[in-house]
Amino acid sequence: MKIKICENNADWSRFTEFYITNRRDIIPGYTVSSALLDVKHYIRHGRGAILMDWPDEMIGIGSFVLGLEERKFDRKDIAVLGNCYFVERHRSTRTFIRGLQVLAEQIDASSDGVEEVRIPALAGNRYTNKLYSKIADKIETRDTAYGTVHMYSTSFPAFAAYCGRFR
Repeated sequence: MKIKICENNADWSRFTEFYITNRRDIIPGYTVSSALLDVKHYIRHGRGAILMDWPDEMIGIGSFVLGLEERKFDRKDIAVLGNCYFVERHRSTRTFIRGLQVLAEQIDASSDGVEEVRIPALAGNRYTNKLYSKIADKIETRDTAYGTVHMYSTSFPAFAAYCGRFR
């Protein structure tokens, strides 16, 4: 597996195509316009990564933004993980934890002062909620156009330490 941080239009095009193609597996009913808005936020306020299997097959994406969308991204001390996704055969493998490790490295490199990491999860997705509850504490639940979402939060050092345990 190879992980490439999106650095140019070609990388972001591959990221966007994969995201749009798989958006309904990530969030049932998710619209193309919502996915495109997410990508715009990742480009302007964060980072994205594409995960590839050899030789160059797309198998997943990962992303984050710095700041809170509802506050126009002014809280750069908070990193919010974006919608991450892996093709079926790479789920329940080390691919997920390796992706989290790269996100932790990129969060650290992108800012001088990230103190908190937030991770949203659809309330109905038992797998991600169980996983994220091992990493962080649930701090809120909100209703969205796509269903109820739980928001998990942990300190950046705790997030990085969790990711580092699996090296």
